[in-house]
Amino acid sequence: MEQMQHIWGDRRPITLNDIAREAGVSQSAASVVLNGARSGTRISALRRRAVLEAAERMGYRPNALARSLTTGRTHRIGLYSGRSQLDSRNSFFAELLGGVLDGAAENKQNTMVHSSGWGEDGLLDLVSNRALDGLVVHASDDDPIIPLLCELRVPAIAVADRIEGLPSVIVDDEAGGELQARHLASLGHRHVLLKQFPGRSGSSTARMESLARTLEKLGIRATLRYETFAENDGLDPSDIEILTEGPERATAIVGWSDHVAQRICNRLDRIGLSIPGYVSVVGFDGFTHSATPRHALTTIRAPWAQVGRQAVTHLNALIEGQSVPDITVIPVEFVRGDTT
Repeated sequence: MEQMQHIWGDRRPITLNDIAREAGVSQSAASVVLNGARSGTRISALRRRAVLEAAERMGYRPNALARSLTTGRTHRIGLYSGRSQLDSRNSFFAELLGGVLDGAAENKQNTMVHSSGWGEDGLLDLVSNRALDGLVVHASDDDPIIPLLCELRVPAIAVADRIEGLPSVIVDDEAGGELQARHLASLGHRHVLLKQFPGRSGSSTARMESLARTLEKLGIRATLRYETFAENDGLDPSDIEILTEGPERATAIVGWSDHVAQRICNRLDRIGLSIPGYVSVVGFDGFTHSATPRHALTTIRAPWAQVGRQAVTHLNALIEGQSVPDITVIPVEFVRGDTT
């Protein structure tokens, strides 16, 4: 059977120039009728009707960008992540993106997703040319795009990690860290191992600092260690020593995220350290996994989808010229699982 070949050029969209030619008017006249362009050209009722009939006959759809020049709105927002490639399989990004998309739908906006892996130049072209009305930003405070956004006066809202100079929507990381500490204190733990994010993250830093601060107030020793991506399931040999050697060993571990906490549980299972009998494990995020893990984590549920929705609501207010709070904090919730 002969394979049919398709050439997209055969389906070239109808342009404003095509309509003008069909109706026998200038392109500027057609633009006035169809896109509401401002012009000194006077359009008679007869010519206006000819343009509208030609457009209907040829199936013309007005160019959104051209209309935006008249209205000042594209009804298109962007989500930028400075954390390299956005991966929808990552539970955090999936929930945050879902919330952004929900918020955009509520405000009748389209969403463009952009990550640093695509290069910042393309994104800056979009925002400087006003192809986007505004931007939801998930990045560290030292991301090179941040001062450029301020310079270009682009409406932008930071999410998850607070960014100085941008309105930010975050979860209550400090309350989360305090809830973790008080729960472990209630169980009698006297030494806790903290596994922290290895890069710059205001969110994980805030929750871990709050956790360590509260543990100290409660007279509980805290050992802070940074996760390395080369580690086997979140723990290295020195971590195992902290958990197994001496009467002052750590009897609980707090991971900076549910993901790392689950990896820690997997490692502890393999080396035969029972959970929670020998060591308790606590996470942060509160994701509901489609594949049920062996352990139901004790964790802090952070409503990342709500963060995304609220960010879009604030962004829309900025686009409309309204004021929004410098920082919006969404409450978190303690969830008791079987790992403590």
